Amino acid sequence: MSAQFLPLVVSAPSKVILHGEHAVVYGKTAVAASLDLRTRMTIKPHLTHIVVNFPDVGLSDCWTVEQLTELFKHRPMERLEEEVDLVYLDKIHDFLGTDQSNLRMASVICFLYLYSVMVSPDIITMEIQVESEIPLGAGLGSSAALSVCLAAGLTGVLHQVQGLEKNIFNHLSNAAKKDVCRLAFLSEKILHGTPSGIDNSVSTYGGLCKFSGGTLTPLPTNTPLSILLVNTNVERNTKDLVTKVRVKYDSHPKIIKPVLESIDGVSEAFLALLENLEGGNTTSSFNEMEELIDYNQALLQSLGVSHPALQDVCNTVLQFGMHGKLTGAGGGGFAFALIPPSIPEKSLSLARQTLESAGYTCCTAEVGGTGVSVSIQEAAPV
Repeated sequence: MSAQFLPLVVSAPSKVILHGEHAVVYGKTAVAASLDLRTRMTIKPHLTHIVVNFPDVGLSDCWTVEQLTELFKHRPMERLEEEVDLVYLDKIHDFLGTDQSNLRMASVICFLYLYSVMVSPDIITMEIQVESEIPLGAGLGSSAALSVCLAAGLTGVLHQVQGLEKNIFNHLSNAAKKDVCRLAFLSEKILHGTPSGIDNSVSTYGGLCKFSGGTLTPLPTNTPLSILLVNTNVERNTKDLVTKVRVKYDSHPKIIKPVLESIDGVSEAFLALLENLEGGNTTSSFNEMEELIDYNQALLQSLGVSHPALQDVCNTVLQFGMHGKLTGAGGGGFAFALIPPSIPEKSLSLARQTLESAGYTCCTAEVGGTGVSVSIQEAAPV
């Protein structure tokens, strides 16, 4: 149906895992934070079709109400918002004429699945446009930011169409965030099978988060942290790297388990240092944070998830007074270096130039920014 709603603008952040990657799979503590690199989405009414535009991956598509009505007949009726129905997912692949290995189509697949879960049976015609500052497939949570935007944006549309409070997202309540996070997690399951839930949680709530044993705890912090993000531009497969650690763990548990416990110790020590930063003990806390970064990188290297390019990045930033480590699955992807408050701007600039001349891509980012936001664009007064 062609329902009336005001256009929406939705925004969700990327994420960086500061400490705890790989160990978190075994119930250990991880510390993650939002970054000020964001995905932005606009949703506006359309007279006749459901239109999607994903220019970052070169995709656009549209469907009539009749086409989606036919597809949604296959939508499961039970546990719809809890688990991905693989039979229905196959129907969506068939509908789009694509196979499951086509990662380029992932954005559209997630949209159709979430749309059918949230909006069906009353199909609402709309046009969606997505643009992102987040590098795709590099471990910074680009898919989670998209999933959060889709869940929050469709919720915003429904609140208007169903006559609920139109300004609900001006002050996004915890209950609304919880629903958005849950729906985004469903979308993440479509993409990743058994995700940890870190990415969609950080993108929803923002800030710094502790994640342990499946439980996420937001961390209040007012201390700004800046990092230098370095993309090695080396492709890696998260699933393969996680499996690699599992094989090592199963083969040599007495060796690997202490490594994972040490990574857990790094995460807990970092959390304690965050409290010291809140108390104003900046210099010594930063020095200790840098030590923890070195420890964690060495531990991850011992698990076999580093890469020569990641080591090169860490060695390079050390020449300029910074300490770096891989972030995410490793094997390529991103590294980050903590930027000390005292570092001269010239040193930071030289570090970037040196890394970029070696073929890496760099940017600075602020850690711990706001989570998902949704604003309704009211029409300008005549």
